[in-house]
Amino acid sequence: MPTFDTIQNSCRVSYSLATTGGSQMDSCLGTPLKVRDVLVSAIVMSLGWGLRGYIGGGPFGAMIPGLLLSLLFCHFLKYDAKVAAVVVAFGAIGVGFGGDMTYGQTLGLIRQTESFFWGLTGTTVKGAVWGLMGGAVLGTGFIAHHIQRRYFVSAFLALLIGTIVGIHFIDQPKWIYFSDPINKPRDESWAGFLIGTVMLLLVLLRCTPKLAGIPIRFAAYGAVGGALGFGLGSLFLKLQVEVSDSWQWLPYWKFMEFTFGFLLGAALGLCTQRQYDRLHGLGSPHESNRFEVQPMISHIAVLGVVYLVFHGWRVIWDFLIPGLSSLAPSDVRYTTSEVLLGFTGMGCVLMILSERFQSLAWQVAVTITIVATAIDWQRDLYPRGNITWPDASRLAFVLVIGVVVFVFVDRWWRRKPANLMKLFVVSMICLMGMGYLMGVAHSDLWWPTDRQIAPLENGSSYVWQRYRSEVVVHGIFTSMFVISIGFAISEMRASRIQSK
Repeated sequence: MPTFDTIQNSCRVSYSLATTGGSQMDSCLGTPLKVRDVLVSAIVMSLGWGLRGYIGGGPFGAMIPGLLLSLLFCHFLKYDAKVAAVVVAFGAIGVGFGGDMTYGQTLGLIRQTESFFWGLTGTTVKGAVWGLMGGAVLGTGFIAHHIQRRYFVSAFLALLIGTIVGIHFIDQPKWIYFSDPINKPRDESWAGFLIGTVMLLLVLLRCTPKLAGIPIRFAAYGAVGGALGFGLGSLFLKLQVEVSDSWQWLPYWKFMEFTFGFLLGAALGLCTQRQYDRLHGLGSPHESNRFEVQPMISHIAVLGVVYLVFHGWRVIWDFLIPGLSSLAPSDVRYTTSEVLLGFTGMGCVLMILSERFQSLAWQVAVTITIVATAIDWQRDLYPRGNITWPDASRLAFVLVIGVVVFVFVDRWWRRKPANLMKLFVVSMICLMGMGYLMGVAHSDLWWPTDRQIAPLENGSSYVWQRYRSEVVVHGIFTSMFVISIGFAISEMRASRIQSK
């Protein structure tokens, strides 16, 4: 039988939850744990992860969830735009790193009974590595302004060296291989990223032991969230082959991606909340670390970086060191060039520049992410939707998107104070808009042929049978989009009320 004191304490807890937006007290740290913020983090990451797989994969696609989640965290922590710039750039690139891992054939192993457990092991390991690396780099972004530049440069150098060592001695010989075990056609990189991340954390622990706990905790939470997200999410692929034929049309692959993003976002959101006081205290960077240049010079530099990212990086290296493409995969120079000339090497350079130049950091995080989605969309027009478009129109589309986003981000950044939620809303609208464009970019959706319609009653029946899976996907997209935008708008309204 509960006592009066027990009932009274329960009432106090209920009142506390009602007045703090769903907060609970973290008994370990004595700080309020906002369940609402963790849930929103999970939803935003799930949406971003789904868009990543829908619009375009690879590391640039993986920057989408990293960008959105990092913006959200900086808002939770009440960071101003100068502090948030580095965190968001590091978060976008850090999550993007894992996009270089191959996992399509690993998921295929799960669908077969005889290889199910090996495939599940592979998705769990790769999910853990993805979350570990993304969390570690995001955590490094939180402390970047508070440690000497040579320390985090050394940490990124260690990351690159560790990645090269792991890929060359484990992934390239394919000692532990999670793709097609017979033909072994894919180049894996999970071991390289694992060793590289561990080396990054060890260098930070050695150089700045008082602050290294932050990236270490983000890495640990990310590893758990990634392992659970990808491991459990990949079970949807096994479920697809077990259900009856009448239900196999559902988008099980997207269910996997949504689950992966949701659990990883929840884990990183929980980590942010549990370290809230400490992270909030890092919101004032040392003045000596701030450096900006004149707007015109900044604009030219940003345009140069964008060109470098999308076209010039490998071209420049191939010019400086000819013969790289002719190296054998077993040659350590081949592995070194693949890491340094790929997204991993370029990402480390971009993060070092972003820590130094905050206006560049915002363009790296936002403009490059959105421009990459525009590039992926126009590339997929024909192979995915059988839509032809002149090359000049494709180029014009990408350039217009790039210029508009660049100008908006630049003006947003120079307007004081720059509202993080406003940038979050605009980024979300641009990315979700690209997702909607991807969904409708099918020629037979608009102009089905008589041959396609003939087996069914009419064009509407054909569209439903052909695209019902996409309808489900966009229903989930739209639900999470509305929740995310609604949260952001409510936060902006609350901020305006408080400022009056």
